[in-house]
Amino acid sequence: MFISDRVFENLELPYIFSRIVVYTPYGTDAKKEMKPFLKKDTQKLIEEYERIEKAVFLITKHRYTFVDIRTIFQHMKDLRGSFKRAEENEVLSTVELFEIKAFMFMLTELEQKIQKIKWNLPENLKVKPMPSLIKLLDPEKSGVNTFYIYDMYSKKLQMIRKQIKDIEADMYRSKKEAREKIQAELNIKIRPNGETSVSKSNEEMIAAMEKCPGLVYNSETYMNKTFKVRLENDVDEKLKELEELKLREEEEEFEVRKNLTEEIRKAIHDIDGNVSAIASLDLLIAKGYLAIGMQGVKPEIVEEETLSIIEGRHIKVADTLRKQGKEFTPITVNLKKGVTCITGANMGGKTISLKLIGVLSVMAQYGLFVPAKEMKVSLKDYVFFSLGDLQSTDMGLSTFGAEILEIKNIISRAEEAGIILIDELARGTNPSEGFAISKAIINFLKTKNSITIITTHFDGLTEDQEVYHLQVKGLIGVDYNQLKEEMNKTMNAGIEVVHKYMDYRLIEVENEQIVPRDAINIARLMGLQEFILKDAEQCLQ
Repeated sequence: MFISDRVFENLELPYIFSRIVVYTPYGTDAKKEMKPFLKKDTQKLIEEYERIEKAVFLITKHRYTFVDIRTIFQHMKDLRGSFKRAEENEVLSTVELFEIKAFMFMLTELEQKIQKIKWNLPENLKVKPMPSLIKLLDPEKSGVNTFYIYDMYSKKLQMIRKQIKDIEADMYRSKKEAREKIQAELNIKIRPNGETSVSKSNEEMIAAMEKCPGLVYNSETYMNKTFKVRLENDVDEKLKELEELKLREEEEEFEVRKNLTEEIRKAIHDIDGNVSAIASLDLLIAKGYLAIGMQGVKPEIVEEETLSIIEGRHIKVADTLRKQGKEFTPITVNLKKGVTCITGANMGGKTISLKLIGVLSVMAQYGLFVPAKEMKVSLKDYVFFSLGDLQSTDMGLSTFGAEILEIKNIISRAEEAGIILIDELARGTNPSEGFAISKAIINFLKTKNSITIITTHFDGLTEDQEVYHLQVKGLIGVDYNQLKEEMNKTMNAGIEVVHKYMDYRLIEVENEQIVPRDAINIARLMGLQEFILKDAEQCLQ
């Protein structure tokens, strides 16, 4: 397994994937089915990067054409059920045939848009118009996005419909003539439905209407009486004939739909190819928009086990800070196999650095551009992340127990080329034993093929020359008097001021003398009593 569901959630990757916005139901499924590219897929991943790079270029150059393309995507319905029914020889309904006709028109429109921007897509992403099906479903060449069982589909159907039309016209003509005759005789107005009403107070008219052979009593209220034009004697026979003709019309329409379904079934292979192409194209364009939105770059894939990120950004944190009017401080790391320890005070951004490494690594292997200035990475067999605040209530394990259970499982894969990220290793137990366990784990991992990054507060873990030591720069070089003065001026915003001056970049540490004491300094800024702070400083000596 490349990444577990728990690690995926803890790295907050759902936020990244939520920004991959697809518009078709086919693209939605393609997004759900995204899989990481592993080492055997290196060439496929490189080709995917190149496709995204081309998409980014074209989106930037032809913005409005891509708006049109995505508008077409928005109108696409999921017709796979109808296509499946056709494939299984189930006769399609008129509504399904209408939707398929609309789909065919959209294929043509899409292909025209893609041709317009001269996008030379690979064969499996090419949308291919199907003129034979358009001709089949639009025999009158109207180009109108509607569907009807046209007379020209069947001479028999054409004849039946003519008979229906003739009978209906004859009945309409007879009713009209009878209505006009009575209107002239009685000087009254008869509604198109053949009814006329008269006030009960008009006894003379009521009497005349009752004597009229062309009228029959219909209904009455407390104020009016309503009469209706009498139907001709042969009207029942005509209605019966009409009903029989309409049944024959339905039967013949069914035969037409059956024949149309068979023609669609014959083209199902090409239809499936277009559905697959639309799914991939929708997802590719979404990846391009994501790359543009986060100012992403194409990762460079190398064979040597390495992970280099220059000015990487954690998108979720950066978005949150932007809403607050702040900017994310880009982070640069250059890692190789073995162990790297990241140290620094709380609030210093160690966990964010760890997550950033994990998020960008996963994004790269899922075929996405990454939010960084540059990224160079070798493909990994897995990405593991222990957040350090696990708790398994199902198994009755403490935070420490749950963490160790996960680490035990990942240690068995240490010889593989993976990324192991552990936040505050062994923080859930007493310091002396936590240090010993951490030291032992580091000793084991430092010679393995995996790239391991551990954040820690334990002193002494970075003294080993084989362990690469990075530290959050924090408040190094900050004028504490100036910072204190600004905090005093800013009511109820002490932490905000500290964050403003905190430098979250990572620096390489080669001797312990430059390790800052940000925790004590922050405590002093936040107003902890000086005598306690002096005692703490004495304890560190």
